Amino acid sequence: MSRSFPLPSFLILLSAIFIFAACATQPAPQAAVPPRSAPTAVAQQPNIASATEPTPVSLALLKVEPVKGYIGSSFTINGEGLPPNQTIEFLWKTVDGNFSMQASAETIEFYERKFVEKRVALGKAVVDAQGRVSATFTAPEDFGEVHDIYGVINGKDIARGGFRILRQVKITPTEGALGTPITIQVKGLGAGIDDSTIAVRYDNQYMGFISAVTTRGTVSAVIRAAGAPGKHVIEIGNANKAVPYLNIQQSPVAHIEQFRFDFAVTEDKGAPQDTLDFPSAKVVQVVDTAAPKTASGKNTSARNVNATLEPTTGPILTKTKLRAANLPVNATVDLVWVSARGNRLSPSGWNLIETPLQQATTDANGSLQADLQVPDDLGGWHTVRVIQGDTVLAEIPYYVERSLVEVTPKRVKVGESFTIHVKGIGWTELDNTVAVTYDNAYIGYACGFNSVGDITLNMVATGEPGTHLIELWPTIYQGKGKPPWNYQLPHLSALEDGPGLTLGYKLPIYRLAIEVVE
Repeated sequence: MSRSFPLPSFLILLSAIFIFAACATQPAPQAAVPPRSAPTAVAQQPNIASATEPTPVSLALLKVEPVKGYIGSSFTINGEGLPPNQTIEFLWKTVDGNFSMQASAETIEFYERKFVEKRVALGKAVVDAQGRVSATFTAPEDFGEVHDIYGVINGKDIARGGFRILRQVKITPTEGALGTPITIQVKGLGAGIDDSTIAVRYDNQYMGFISAVTTRGTVSAVIRAAGAPGKHVIEIGNANKAVPYLNIQQSPVAHIEQFRFDFAVTEDKGAPQDTLDFPSAKVVQVVDTAAPKTASGKNTSARNVNATLEPTTGPILTKTKLRAANLPVNATVDLVWVSARGNRLSPSGWNLIETPLQQATTDANGSLQADLQVPDDLGGWHTVRVIQGDTVLAEIPYYVERSLVEVTPKRVKVGESFTIHVKGIGWTELDNTVAVTYDNAYIGYACGFNSVGDITLNMVATGEPGTHLIELWPTIYQGKGKPPWNYQLPHLSALEDGPGLTLGYKLPIYRLAIEVVE
């Protein structure tokens, strides 16, 4: 039989106190009435604001009107009950976005998207003698969704409001021949788990995802018009894990805008020429020679050696010139190429290897020049080492670009096979695979690590007679995100927001085509 014991009266009283404290609420802030005649400030260009110490006191309400709008639209901040005759600075809360990765000589590991909070200055105004203020600003180009706006006086937060940046998506053009490039322009993509990624569907087929992590919510992606002449439907909607969220109207983020466009394919002019679209040199960061990168990092004993390669990047089997100075005089040195061998599936994994290129002899001044041929090897960052005996005198980085060998045959019947042959595929989580679309529908991925940078992709022709498009997209093989994207998917905005751009990786989009005949 169970027994019960009465609680001491002081415990009952203490419990009641805790319950009352936990359930007590602060009165909801009341909307401020716009002042009739308060000082007005003109918006300034946002800049990084000086750090302020948020105070734990209750903040006055800043009434923002309208409460939402597009980038570039105007909004007015009104406040009252503020310290009179004081200069108030308005700070916009935002984030800096980047990709968290770990680079080492053996590989690059992808971790996650990372956003770090900060504040930027919108502008200043003067509070009038009645404690009222009004200031009008322009919504900056920034991540979408709600941004807190703080009113700061003498380095202290005294008021707060907010403004929501709405998402915008447009496509151009809206008609053209089969193969016409279609630019998808996105503004106001968010920085949260549920609003930072969108997915593209073409005629109800999943094509890939668009992100804007490093571009502050503004990004573009280019797809091509596919399919027979007539109307085709492009749908662009939310995708927190990089795949379409089809019933978002029933989700907690049903307020996020979804978009649908019609594109008219006017004619089929035949298969366009095969091309590779590389990212602009403006977005590929120049990586310092001493920065961590694959196949590098071995200590060199000759600190004063000056060694360069020109060019520092190119596809396999092209030439580069080595120049070095301050080496031992009249000495024979070995020039070796550092790469990786192995795979991620076998228990042995992979390791770095050295492959001899050639020997060279320095002159009486300790200088040398040598023309080198880039080996048929993996893509990505490699190094050329200058070695004397067991001593590494110099180590120079070289980036192997992706390239196309051929698509053959170009004219096939339905059910017949054709082959896509590419080179320069890497071995890290950023560059060891490509994601493949056929007529703007995602069909899978291909890997080139175990095959030393070579992808020989055997495919089967399908569809009606006419031109059919194939794209090989940059993708992320795997990662450790919290929560993760789904991986091995086409990253449609990779030319502007690919994670490898910050590490000097310039991964292209392969734009290919075949013709299906009767």
